[in-house]
Amino acid sequence: MEYNTQKIRLRFFQEIVYQAEGVEKHLMLDGDRKSDGQVEGVCQIRQGADGDLQITVQVKNIGEKPIFLQDVDYIRVKSRDEFIIDGKTMETWQIYRQGRHKNDIPTICCPGDMDGRLLDGIGGMTETGDQTSTADMDHPVLRSDSMTIFHTADQNVLFGYMTGRESLVDCKIVMGTGKDTRDWAIRCGCSPVSVYLEPGKTFDGGVFVVRSGDREQTLIERYAAEKAERYHARRQLKAPSVFCTWYYYGLTVTYEDVKESLEQIQEKKLPFDVFQVDEGWEITLGEWEPNQKFPCSMKQIADQIREAGMRPGIWTSPFIAHETATVWKQHPEWRLNQKDGSPCLFHMNDTVYYVLDITNPQTWSYFTELYRKLTDDWGYTYHKLDFTRAPVIYEDADFFDPTITLTQAYYQAVKAVRAGMGEKSYFLMCGGLYDPVIGLVDGQRMGADVLSMWVSDINRDGKALPFTVKQNLLRYYMNQWWNNDPDALMVRRQKEMVRNLRLTLGLLNEEEVKTAVVNQYIGGGLICSTEPLTRIDEDRLYQIEHILPVLERKVEVKNLFSGKRFPDTVDVFLPEKGWHSLVKINWDDKEEQPASMVLNENLVTDLMPGKCYLVAEFYSGQYQTGLFYGDMVQMGVIKPHGSAIFKIQEYDPEQPYIVGSNAHYSMGGEIETLSMQEEQLVLIMNHRFKTNIWYRVLLPKNYESESGEVIITVQVDGAGRKECVIPLKKRCQNE
Repeated sequence: MEYNTQKIRLRFFQEIVYQAEGVEKHLMLDGDRKSDGQVEGVCQIRQGADGDLQITVQVKNIGEKPIFLQDVDYIRVKSRDEFIIDGKTMETWQIYRQGRHKNDIPTICCPGDMDGRLLDGIGGMTETGDQTSTADMDHPVLRSDSMTIFHTADQNVLFGYMTGRESLVDCKIVMGTGKDTRDWAIRCGCSPVSVYLEPGKTFDGGVFVVRSGDREQTLIERYAAEKAERYHARRQLKAPSVFCTWYYYGLTVTYEDVKESLEQIQEKKLPFDVFQVDEGWEITLGEWEPNQKFPCSMKQIADQIREAGMRPGIWTSPFIAHETATVWKQHPEWRLNQKDGSPCLFHMNDTVYYVLDITNPQTWSYFTELYRKLTDDWGYTYHKLDFTRAPVIYEDADFFDPTITLTQAYYQAVKAVRAGMGEKSYFLMCGGLYDPVIGLVDGQRMGADVLSMWVSDINRDGKALPFTVKQNLLRYYMNQWWNNDPDALMVRRQKEMVRNLRLTLGLLNEEEVKTAVVNQYIGGGLICSTEPLTRIDEDRLYQIEHILPVLERKVEVKNLFSGKRFPDTVDVFLPEKGWHSLVKINWDDKEEQPASMVLNENLVTDLMPGKCYLVAEFYSGQYQTGLFYGDMVQMGVIKPHGSAIFKIQEYDPEQPYIVGSNAHYSMGGEIETLSMQEEQLVLIMNHRFKTNIWYRVLLPKNYESESGEVIITVQVDGAGRKECVIPLKKRCQNE
């Protein structure tokens, strides 16, 4: 089978790998129907008017005995000479790679360059934010998940799975180490399927597409949008803001910690929507009742959170349980075991847990009842589920029902959780598989646990925060499926550990704090924070005023294929306001970089030639008007590890504009009204913090303040609804 365009040549076939009576067998297809007497494979390939390929593969057991279906490859490319883009073979391309689990590091790398970008894609991160790599660099393999993009200077090819509830999927790029073209290969398909097919039964692997175009953003946007529509994504336009207990208190959290944090949030007037009690409240995982550190009932705590004006949130991990948990005494048959009968073990936080076998439908009823209790009986309507990858990482276990795939079982298990908590609860998934839960969850974590440090004693490269920011940014398009969760913001100053917990440390300098805070803004989804509210310095605490309230944002990471290890340019569009924030990050450890940009659609989506723009930069306080498409703008410098935030807005000299502020990064997105009413400037907002903030307002060209200024500062003091009215006068015509 071939897919050919003016710039692309792709020759491929399909392969079905299965076992019959213990013997591995292979059935090759070429976009057709074939059988070998035991298995029948049917591949259908449709090419649309736009050149897209849509591929489906079905496998039927036509024999008299069960078979074990291992893999169904939709695309097999035997060598690099069989996939050419712009006359170039794959060792020279750049590849945008995703990972199956949140701890994997999505990356954009060149297979022919053994550099840090490639190492990120081959390795990953642990749950606690450290890096890990088990890569075999003598025989490197780059593995992607449901979306992979192959890029050259003028062309992009997207491999994408448009479905995601049938099977685990994999796009495996085998990288050669020599000049022999046979060293290189690509295999994309359902892998591993790992399911028994009884005689007469059929496995349908879903829909796979091949698309090409010269604009990668267009391909990504379309892919994400179609998947969101297919599965009725639950993304909320305005994501919640969350105070979470984990990233300071950890497992040591007590009721007194919760009570103190609630009191401080009210006293300091911190406008969080949700207060989430994280891990540490339970007797043990699987024993979902409060431990001795929580002497009152969890329902009472939910009531106290609600009385404090927030939504009650709670942490659970339903798919694993400690060996002492009651669930194992009542249902030992629910335990997932290895083929030799020993339990599958999941290691976390210095404890070993057993895993529930989610192919057993009885566990689904257990999940539903658990979340009905937490929601209806206790009153928690925000649920964070953690360690949810546990039941899908043991591909060779002895499953209760080996005739359904792990992906199908995972979907049913998560669906059961949603049934228990109800449609009105906010469901934040932390890990596990991405595709099967589109349409079931409201939020999804984008990376490994964060640390409040730039440099750490990790395994590779001595960095911490840059890698979790990278995970957050290179999964930006998933905001179409749910609210992306960048994990908690921590900006405290804390040089010594408290409670013997590394996560209490706060080692970021002033520039690194800027990047940590802006990571929440450019995440495009929910905002989360954890701080010791009685100990944190106020200048660090109120950094959250730069990102709260949570505004609706549409995020695009720009310059994806610049060759840099870490994404450094992000366009944030504010639909309600109609303007953009452009964020630039300086990842360099030593050198300053100019805070500069060129006004064009490569950096800011939808900029148009002929229109006039205003640009202002948050930290420098500089601004310019009368700018046009193609103009260069520079406003100060970005120090190492720091960030710059530009506001780009269409400019009409007859209107007032905010060109500076010490409040929200959007520079005015939180304001309800900024207008001229007769000869007065009117600014109306609901200031949700008790701080004093200011806005620099550029007046319309024919107006000035009573003291003759064309730029005025509007002061807003304290929390509450504010209506600021400033008398103006018309400027003399000869000015």
